[in-house]
Amino acid sequence: SALAAGVESLNAGDFTGARRCLQRALSLNQQDPEITFHLGIAEARSGNLDAAQSLLERTRANRDTTEVNNALGNVQRLLGHLDGAATSYNRAIALDENNIAALVNLGLTLRDLGTPAQALPILDQALVLSPRNVDALFNKALALGDLAESEAARQLIEDILCIDPHFAQAHLQRAFMLLKRREFQEGWNEYAWRVRIPEVDHWQDYDIPLWQGESLTGKRILIQAEQGLGDQIMFASCLPDVLARTEQTVIECDPRLAKLFARSFPRAKVYRHRIEGAPDWSSEPVFDFRARTGDLPRMLRKNDVDFPLHDGYLIADSARVSAWRKRLDMLGSGLKVGISWRGGTPGTNGSMRSVSLDRLLPLFLVEGTYFISLQYGAVGAEISDFRAQHGAVLHEWVDANADMDDIAALTSALDLTITVCTTAAHLSGALGKPAWVMVPAVAEWRYLESGIEMSWYPTLRLLRQTQLNAWEPVLLAVKAALVHRIQNPSVPSGRPKPSA
Repeated sequence: SALAAGVESLNAGDFTGARRCLQRALSLNQQDPEITFHLGIAEARSGNLDAAQSLLERTRANRDTTEVNNALGNVQRLLGHLDGAATSYNRAIALDENNIAALVNLGLTLRDLGTPAQALPILDQALVLSPRNVDALFNKALALGDLAESEAARQLIEDILCIDPHFAQAHLQRAFMLLKRREFQEGWNEYAWRVRIPEVDHWQDYDIPLWQGESLTGKRILIQAEQGLGDQIMFASCLPDVLARTEQTVIECDPRLAKLFARSFPRAKVYRHRIEGAPDWSSEPVFDFRARTGDLPRMLRKNDVDFPLHDGYLIADSARVSAWRKRLDMLGSGLKVGISWRGGTPGTNGSMRSVSLDRLLPLFLVEGTYFISLQYGAVGAEISDFRAQHGAVLHEWVDANADMDDIAALTSALDLTITVCTTAAHLSGALGKPAWVMVPAVAEWRYLESGIEMSWYPTLRLLRQTQLNAWEPVLLAVKAALVHRIQNPSVPSGRPKPSA
């Protein structure tokens, strides 16, 4: 039957064939929950998440089982509908309290919702049923890390690797722990495990030898784009080292960075990276090597001393910088401060890395300042509500938000940027412009475990939480530093003066 053929194709990993067979089966029987369930799974594995959610919801209406609710929760989680996912997982557990998969998934979702303390008992329940379940152990390690239980989290990661030495996510988490402690050489070796994790595999596996540190004299190398904008900007700090060693360097990057990278690295050829399919290399001679941008530090940033004290390696468009300065001057005399208040996603601790505009209000009360939004995304309504409620003015220029090259020019024209841990921090540092970064108590590895300086960017200064979710002392320190900067205009906007 079409159903049996579809299930067979699904189990064999032929999702296109599975969808074709199962859609034929569905045309003959619209209400069969067996068909809608398997077609929902096939759509999910093909990346058609909205269709998968609709099919699995239809299935649940006819067959409300643990398996269906767990599958629906997985799709909702991938769509970013975390509250809905938690509801589905809870329903799955209500139907079968010993379902380990649903328990593990609920624990991870609660952690992503910013409630790691609630995740722990759920994950412990799974571990009672299966003490060596590496997924439960890993999610528990993440939750403990979020709660600043770093030693307990580290020990769990080591336990996982004893059980399964090839668990790539655990190796990557171990890399983060090492890099945060400035143990760079071992950390970069562990960081190489990221290529085995599909969720971070954003590069093409070209048939070109990977560079492992060999001499690049007279050689041609392709540098491959990977991960998000912030990572591409940060790892680009290694490109001047590569360019100084090679005959020719070809750089892939996110299309939004292409103009900025082409201007900043004129000796290189810059191609816009395409997620699906490689750029057209037909006009290029054969490459001797390739390297993913995240692999470069393993060869070039093995110790603290390997991080250069640069004054910027990205160059904004000078004409655009001048145009932005004129526009900023029209606001009046005073300090022009860029601000970004939200960072990350649910899967990257977005709730811990973000500060509401309401909480930032004391900064807007400092006389002699004009604030300009550097926040990515559609935030016009949020800014309007903030102004209506508090009378505080936050300038937003939508034309800058649409173009990374314009954002770079605006950032270069500002006197200072105040930001959470997001792309605005990376861009300021890469341009050699001053920025004060508000860092949560449990920071990403890029921001290290302690200290007020960041290895990658000499012009960035870090203001850290000392307790989980305690932003008020950080905001007081930022306000005091801002007042000090206004009162001492000749002092560069570098490391903030600590509050009294």
